[in-house]
Amino acid sequence: MSIKRILPLALLAALLATTAAMALTQAYIKGKVVDPNGKGLANAVITITSNEMPDFHKVVKTKEDGSYAVLILDATRHYVFHVEAPGHLAYEQAIKVEAGSTDNVFDFTLKTQAQAMEAEKAKLLSQPGYKEMEEGRVLLDKGDRAAARAKFREAVAAKDDLVGAWVALSELAFDAKDFKEALTDAEKCLALDDEQLRCLAVAANASRELGNKAKSAEYMKRYQSLNPDDPASIFNEAAVYLNKMDDEHAKPLLEKCLKADPDFPSCLYEYGMLLLRSGDMPGAKKTLQHYLQVAPDGPNAKTVQDTLKYL
Repeated sequence: MSIKRILPLALLAALLATTAAMALTQAYIKGKVVDPNGKGLANAVITITSNEMPDFHKVVKTKEDGSYAVLILDATRHYVFHVEAPGHLAYEQAIKVEAGSTDNVFDFTLKTQAQAMEAEKAKLLSQPGYKEMEEGRVLLDKGDRAAARAKFREAVAAKDDLVGAWVALSELAFDAKDFKEALTDAEKCLALDDEQLRCLAVAANASRELGNKAKSAEYMKRYQSLNPDDPASIFNEAAVYLNKMDDEHAKPLLEKCLKADPDFPSCLYEYGMLLLRSGDMPGAKKTLQHYLQVAPDGPNAKTVQDTLKYL
Protein backbone atom coordinates (compact mmCIF):
# COMPACT_ATOMS: atom_id res chain seq x y z
CA MET A 1 0.00 0.00 0.00
CA SER A 2 2.73 2.47 0.94
CA ILE A 3 4.59 1.88 -2.35
CA LYS A 4 1.47 2.60 -4.41
CA ARG A 5 0.97 5.89 -2.56
CA ILE A 6 4.56 7.05 -2.91
CA LEU A 7 4.87 6.47 -6.71
CA PRO A 8 2.04 8.81 -7.80
CA LEU A 9 3.30 11.46 -5.42
CA ALA A 10 6.78 11.18 -6.89
CA LEU A 11 5.45 11.51 -10.42
CA LEU A 12 3.39 14.51 -9.41
CA ALA A 13 6.38 16.15 -7.80
CA ALA A 14 8.48 15.52 -10.92
CA LEU A 15 5.74 16.96 -13.12
CA LEU A 16 5.44 20.06 -10.96
CA ALA A 17 9.18 20.50 -10.99
CA THR A 18 9.26 20.21 -14.80
CA THR A 19 6.40 22.71 -15.18
CA ALA A 20 8.11 25.14 -12.84
CA ALA A 21 11.38 24.80 -14.76
CA MET A 22 9.61 25.45 -18.07
CA ALA A 23 7.87 28.50 -16.61
CA LEU A 24 11.25 29.89 -15.61
CA THR A 25 12.52 29.72 -19.21
CA GLN A 26 9.44 31.27 -20.79
CA ALA A 27 8.69 34.93 -21.38
CA TYR A 28 5.59 36.83 -22.43
CA ILE A 29 5.96 39.61 -24.99
CA LYS A 30 3.33 42.07 -26.10
CA GLY A 31 3.10 45.43 -27.83
CA LYS A 32 1.71 47.27 -30.85
CA VAL A 33 2.61 47.88 -34.46
CA VAL A 34 1.81 51.49 -35.35
CA ASP A 35 2.43 54.12 -38.02
CA PRO A 36 4.44 57.30 -37.27
CA ASN A 37 1.23 58.99 -36.05
CA GLY A 38 0.64 56.25 -33.49
CA LYS A 39 -2.25 54.60 -35.34
CA GLY A 40 -2.34 50.82 -34.92
CA LEU A 41 -1.76 48.75 -38.04
CA ALA A 42 -4.14 45.80 -38.25
CA ASN A 43 -2.96 42.46 -39.67
CA ALA A 44 0.69 43.40 -39.59
CA VAL A 45 2.79 40.23 -39.79
CA ILE A 46 5.46 39.57 -37.17
CA THR A 47 7.87 36.78 -38.07
CA ILE A 48 10.06 35.58 -35.22
CA THR A 49 13.28 33.66 -35.87
CA SER A 50 16.47 32.90 -33.98
CA ASN A 51 20.01 32.56 -35.28
CA GLU A 52 20.62 30.17 -32.40
CA MET A 53 17.83 27.86 -33.60
CA PRO A 54 17.80 27.66 -37.43
CA ASP A 55 14.54 25.67 -37.50
CA PHE A 56 12.62 28.06 -35.25
CA HIS A 57 9.97 30.07 -37.10
CA LYS A 58 6.92 31.65 -35.50
CA VAL A 59 4.40 34.02 -37.11
CA VAL A 60 1.82 36.22 -35.37
CA LYS A 61 -0.55 38.87 -36.71
CA THR A 62 -1.70 42.05 -35.05
CA LYS A 63 -5.31 42.67 -34.07
CA GLU A 64 -7.49 45.52 -35.36
CA ASP A 65 -5.85 47.99 -32.97
CA GLY A 66 -2.35 46.85 -34.00
CA SER A 67 -1.70 44.93 -30.78
CA TYR A 68 -0.03 41.56 -30.54
CA ALA A 69 1.03 39.10 -27.84
CA VAL A 70 3.32 36.11 -28.04
CA LEU A 71 4.70 33.53 -25.63
CA ILE A 72 8.37 32.65 -26.05
CA LEU A 73 8.96 29.17 -24.65
CA ASP A 74 12.75 29.49 -24.42
CA ALA A 75 13.65 33.02 -23.40
CA THR A 76 17.28 32.05 -22.86
CA ARG A 77 17.77 32.62 -26.60
CA HIS A 78 18.06 35.72 -28.76
CA TYR A 79 15.26 36.34 -31.26
CA VAL A 80 14.77 38.50 -34.35
CA PHE A 81 11.37 40.14 -34.89
CA HIS A 82 10.70 40.96 -38.55
CA VAL A 83 7.64 43.21 -38.88
CA GLU A 84 5.83 44.12 -42.08
CA ALA A 85 2.50 45.55 -43.20
CA PRO A 86 1.05 46.42 -46.63
CA GLY A 87 2.16 49.84 -47.89
CA HIS A 88 4.89 50.17 -45.27
CA LEU A 89 8.61 49.46 -45.12
CA ALA A 90 9.57 46.35 -43.19
CA TYR A 91 11.34 46.71 -39.85
CA GLU A 92 13.56 44.26 -38.02
CA GLN A 93 14.77 44.20 -34.43
CA ALA A 94 16.80 41.75 -32.34
CA ILE A 95 15.21 41.06 -28.95
CA LYS A 96 16.42 39.32 -25.79
CA VAL A 97 14.22 39.33 -22.71
CA GLU A 98 14.60 37.95 -19.23
CA ALA A 99 13.35 34.39 -18.80
CA GLY A 100 10.26 34.12 -16.64
CA SER A 101 9.26 37.74 -17.28
CA THR A 102 5.73 38.86 -18.23
CA ASP A 103 6.07 42.62 -18.56
CA ASN A 104 7.99 42.83 -21.85
CA VAL A 105 6.51 45.50 -24.11
CA PHE A 106 7.90 46.11 -27.60
CA ASP A 107 6.17 48.55 -29.95
CA PHE A 108 7.19 48.75 -33.60
CA THR A 109 6.71 51.81 -35.83
CA LEU A 110 6.44 51.18 -39.56
CA LYS A 111 6.86 53.98 -42.09
CA THR A 112 5.78 54.31 -45.69
CA GLN A 113 8.47 54.95 -48.31
CA ALA A 114 7.54 58.65 -48.39
CA GLN A 115 7.62 58.94 -44.60
CA ALA A 116 11.00 57.22 -44.43
CA MET A 117 12.42 59.56 -47.06
CA GLU A 118 11.01 62.59 -45.25
CA ALA A 119 12.52 61.42 -41.97
CA GLU A 120 15.89 60.83 -43.65
CA LYS A 121 15.73 64.26 -45.25
CA ALA A 122 14.97 65.90 -41.90
CA LYS A 123 17.88 64.03 -40.32
CA LEU A 124 20.19 65.14 -43.12
CA LEU A 125 19.09 68.78 -42.92
CA SER A 126 20.01 68.86 -39.24
CA GLN A 127 23.67 68.36 -40.16
CA PRO A 128 26.02 71.31 -40.86
CA GLY A 129 25.95 72.51 -44.44
CA TYR A 130 22.99 70.45 -45.64
CA LYS A 131 20.41 72.94 -44.38
CA GLU A 132 22.16 75.79 -46.24
CA MET A 133 22.45 73.67 -49.38
CA GLU A 134 18.71 72.92 -49.34
CA GLU A 135 17.93 76.61 -48.80
CA GLY A 136 20.17 77.41 -51.76
CA ARG A 137 18.31 74.90 -53.92
CA VAL A 138 14.96 76.47 -52.98
CA LEU A 139 16.26 79.95 -53.81
CA LEU A 140 17.59 78.69 -57.13
CA ASP A 141 14.20 77.17 -57.98
CA LYS A 142 12.65 80.56 -57.28
CA GLY A 143 15.08 82.23 -59.66
CA ASP A 144 17.04 84.18 -57.02
CA ARG A 145 20.44 83.16 -58.33
CA ALA A 146 22.51 85.68 -56.34
CA ALA A 147 20.97 84.65 -53.01
CA ALA A 148 21.26 80.98 -53.96
CA ARG A 149 24.94 81.42 -54.77
CA ALA A 150 25.55 83.04 -51.37
CA LYS A 151 23.69 80.24 -49.61
CA PHE A 152 25.67 77.53 -51.41
CA ARG A 153 28.83 79.35 -50.36
CA GLU A 154 27.61 79.14 -46.73
CA ALA A 155 27.02 75.43 -47.23
CA VAL A 156 30.60 74.65 -48.31
CA ALA A 157 31.94 76.90 -45.55
CA ALA A 158 30.13 74.70 -43.04
CA LYS A 159 30.98 71.42 -44.79
CA ASP A 160 33.53 71.58 -47.58
CA ASP A 161 32.85 68.14 -49.11
CA LEU A 162 29.32 68.84 -50.37
CA VAL A 163 29.70 67.95 -54.05
CA GLY A 164 26.18 69.17 -54.87
CA ALA A 165 26.94 72.63 -53.54
CA TRP A 166 30.21 72.85 -55.52
CA VAL A 167 28.35 71.80 -58.68
CA ALA A 168 25.83 74.60 -58.17
CA LEU A 169 28.52 77.16 -57.34
CA SER A 170 30.57 76.34 -60.43
CA GLU A 171 27.55 76.57 -62.73
CA LEU A 172 26.26 79.79 -61.15
CA ALA A 173 29.70 81.39 -61.44
CA PHE A 174 29.97 80.36 -65.09
CA ASP A 175 26.50 81.74 -65.89
CA ALA A 176 27.57 85.01 -64.22
CA LYS A 177 30.63 85.01 -66.52
CA ASP A 178 32.91 84.77 -63.49
CA PHE A 179 35.01 82.18 -65.31
CA LYS A 180 37.96 82.19 -62.91
CA GLU A 181 35.76 81.41 -59.93
CA ALA A 182 33.77 78.90 -61.99
CA LEU A 183 36.97 76.99 -62.77
CA THR A 184 38.13 77.13 -59.14
CA ASP A 185 34.79 75.81 -57.88
CA ALA A 186 34.62 73.14 -60.58
CA GLU A 187 38.10 71.91 -59.69
CA LYS A 188 37.18 71.72 -55.99
CA CYS A 189 34.17 69.68 -57.05
CA LEU A 190 36.34 67.35 -59.14
CA ALA A 191 38.80 66.90 -56.27
CA LEU A 192 35.89 65.29 -54.41
CA ASP A 193 34.38 63.45 -57.39
CA ASP A 194 36.60 63.25 -60.46
CA GLU A 195 33.73 61.84 -62.55
CA GLN A 196 31.22 64.61 -61.85
CA LEU A 197 30.09 65.37 -65.39
CA ARG A 198 28.59 68.80 -64.68
CA CYS A 199 31.82 69.99 -63.07
CA LEU A 200 33.88 68.58 -65.92
CA ALA A 201 31.70 70.53 -68.37
CA VAL A 202 32.14 73.75 -66.40
CA ALA A 203 35.88 73.19 -66.07
CA ALA A 204 36.22 72.60 -69.84
CA ASN A 205 34.15 75.62 -70.80
CA ALA A 206 35.61 77.97 -68.16
CA SER A 207 39.15 76.98 -69.19
CA ARG A 208 38.28 77.75 -72.80
CA GLU A 209 36.87 81.16 -71.85
CA LEU A 210 40.05 81.91 -69.90
CA GLY A 211 42.12 81.08 -72.95
CA ASN A 212 43.63 77.86 -71.63
CA LYS A 213 42.95 75.59 -74.61
CA ALA A 214 45.13 72.75 -73.34
CA LYS A 215 43.31 72.51 -70.01
CA SER A 216 39.94 72.86 -71.76
CA ALA A 217 40.81 69.98 -74.10
CA GLU A 218 41.94 67.85 -71.16
CA TYR A 219 38.67 68.35 -69.26
CA MET A 220 36.60 67.86 -72.41
CA LYS A 221 38.40 64.59 -73.14
CA ARG A 222 37.58 63.33 -69.65
CA TYR A 223 33.98 64.45 -70.07
CA GLN A 224 33.63 62.71 -73.42
CA SER A 225 35.16 59.45 -72.17
CA LEU A 226 32.61 59.32 -69.35
CA ASN A 227 29.67 60.44 -71.46
CA PRO A 228 30.32 59.42 -75.08
CA ASP A 229 26.64 59.65 -76.11
CA ASP A 230 26.07 63.16 -74.80
CA PRO A 231 24.93 65.37 -77.74
CA ALA A 232 26.95 68.35 -76.51
CA SER A 233 30.05 66.18 -76.38
CA ILE A 234 29.40 64.82 -79.87
CA PHE A 235 28.75 68.32 -81.20
CA ASN A 236 32.08 69.54 -79.82
CA GLU A 237 33.79 66.75 -81.77
CA ALA A 238 31.91 67.75 -84.91
CA ALA A 239 32.79 71.41 -84.37
CA VAL A 240 36.49 70.60 -84.70
CA TYR A 241 35.87 69.36 -88.27
CA LEU A 242 33.38 72.13 -89.06
CA ASN A 243 35.99 74.73 -88.16
CA LYS A 244 38.31 73.05 -90.69
CA MET A 245 35.50 73.02 -93.30
CA ASP A 246 35.71 69.21 -93.24
CA ASP A 247 32.07 68.32 -93.85
CA GLU A 248 32.92 64.72 -94.67
CA HIS A 249 34.02 63.95 -91.10
CA ALA A 250 31.59 66.35 -89.44
CA LYS A 251 28.47 64.86 -91.06
CA PRO A 252 28.44 61.42 -89.31
CA LEU A 253 29.11 63.11 -85.97
CA LEU A 254 26.20 65.53 -86.46
CA GLU A 255 23.97 62.61 -87.41
CA LYS A 256 25.09 60.78 -84.28
CA CYS A 257 24.33 63.90 -82.23
CA LEU A 258 20.80 64.14 -83.64
CA LYS A 259 20.24 60.43 -83.01
CA ALA A 260 21.11 61.01 -79.35
CA ASP A 261 18.91 64.14 -79.20
CA PRO A 262 16.77 64.98 -82.26
CA ASP A 263 16.03 68.43 -80.78
CA PHE A 264 19.59 69.54 -80.09
CA PRO A 265 19.66 73.08 -81.58
CA SER A 266 23.35 73.41 -82.42
CA CYS A 267 23.42 70.07 -84.23
CA LEU A 268 20.21 70.89 -86.11
CA TYR A 269 21.62 74.19 -87.33
CA GLU A 270 25.02 72.87 -88.39
CA TYR A 271 23.53 69.76 -90.00
CA GLY A 272 20.99 71.85 -91.92
CA MET A 273 23.70 74.18 -93.21
CA LEU A 274 25.91 71.20 -94.09
CA LEU A 275 23.06 69.66 -96.12
CA LEU A 276 22.59 73.02 -97.83
CA ARG A 277 26.28 73.10 -98.80
CA SER A 278 26.03 69.55 -100.15
CA GLY A 279 23.05 70.46 -102.35
CA ASP A 280 20.39 68.52 -100.38
CA MET A 281 17.82 71.31 -100.40
CA PRO A 282 14.80 69.27 -99.14
CA GLY A 283 16.89 67.83 -96.28
CA ALA A 284 18.29 71.26 -95.40
CA LYS A 285 14.82 72.83 -95.41
CA LYS A 286 13.35 70.13 -93.18
CA THR A 287 16.24 70.30 -90.70
CA LEU A 288 16.30 74.09 -90.48
CA GLN A 289 12.52 74.24 -90.02
CA HIS A 290 12.94 71.81 -87.14
CA TYR A 291 15.58 74.12 -85.68
CA LEU A 292 13.07 77.00 -85.60
CA GLN A 293 10.53 74.76 -83.90
CA VAL A 294 12.85 73.89 -81.02
CA ALA A 295 14.81 77.16 -80.84
CA PRO A 296 12.64 80.02 -82.22
CA ASP A 297 14.72 82.52 -80.25
CA GLY A 298 18.04 80.69 -80.66
CA PRO A 299 21.27 82.47 -81.63
CA ASN A 300 20.97 81.23 -85.21
CA ALA A 301 17.22 81.80 -85.63
CA LYS A 302 17.60 84.95 -87.78
CA THR A 303 20.09 83.26 -90.10
CA VAL A 304 17.81 80.24 -90.45
CA GLN A 305 14.77 82.41 -91.22
CA ASP A 306 16.66 84.25 -93.94
CA THR A 307 18.00 80.99 -95.39
CA LEU A 308 14.56 79.38 -95.53
CA LYS A 309 13.27 82.19 -97.73
CA TYR A 310 15.44 80.84 -100.52
CA LEU A 311 14.63 77.16 -100.06
